[in-house]
Parts: sequence; structure tokens; C-alpha cells
Amino acid sequence: MEQRFDITKLIPEGYKTMYALHTYVQGAGLDLGLLELVRLRVSQTNGCGFCVAMHIPLARKYGITEHQINLVATWKESPVFSVRERAALAWADAVTALAGQEVPDTVYEQVKAEFSPEEIANLTLCIGEINTWNRLMIASRTPPAL
Repeated sequence: MEQRFDITKLIPEGYKTMYALHTYVQGAGLDLGLLELVRLRVSQTNGCGFCVAMHIPLARKYGITEHQINLVATWKESPVFSVRERAALAWADAVTALAGQEVPDTVYEQVKAEFSPEEIANLTLCIGEINTWNRLMIASRTPPAL
């Protein structure tokens, strides 16, 4: 597939704004490995090859194990995730899918048991951020870096 457009060249201010959001999320106090696990899961869900390829090495860098990387697509059946990671992944799935245009109360209760309200807000911002990156990369057909 041929790349349709490059946002870094066509709308550099838009790219800088998105990157500023990323920088905020990175510094918001959540574990960087957890953020990468969430970004990887959302990118898999959305089918974004560019972002999956980007977040696997970043997940490794921030301490996510090979087992976790390999099993994040099937996290519900995989025993390698902590209760906190499971809550974050369930939240990521629910916020990304928005089944019935809502996030179920059961999933909210699960994430609320593991995260403070501020952490939930920042986690949700991370999920929104990666969903936007996924949509930009998929729409532009940006290929994974080799």
C-alpha cells in the first residue's frame, strides 16, 4: 500500500499538538509500561500496523515482558497480567469500542478499584490519544517503520 499523506509534513502544527498531548500523558504519573501495554492493545484492536510496530519495542523498554506482549491480544484469558493491568486493559477495550455508545458500569467499577479518579482521567486521555494516532496512521496508510 502506498502512503496517502504524511501529517508531519502537511500539518506540522497539528502533529506538534498531538505530540504535546503524548508528552503530557507520558508525564502524568502512570507507569510507562502500563501506558505502552494499553497503547499496544488499542492499536491491535484498531488494526494499526504502524502503532503496533512502534509500541512493541517501547513496551519492552518500559518493562513489559515478552509473555505480556505476546498475550495482550488475548489478555482476558492470559494469567500474565496483574489485577491493575487487567483493569486498565478492560478500560481500554471499553473506551475504544464504546459498545452501545457507553462504557459499562462494571468496567468502570473494575478500573475505579485500581486507579484514583485522576489516574482514570489520565488513562482515558492515553486511550483517546492512541485512538487518534491509530486513526491518523490508518487513514494516511503510514507504513510501519522497518
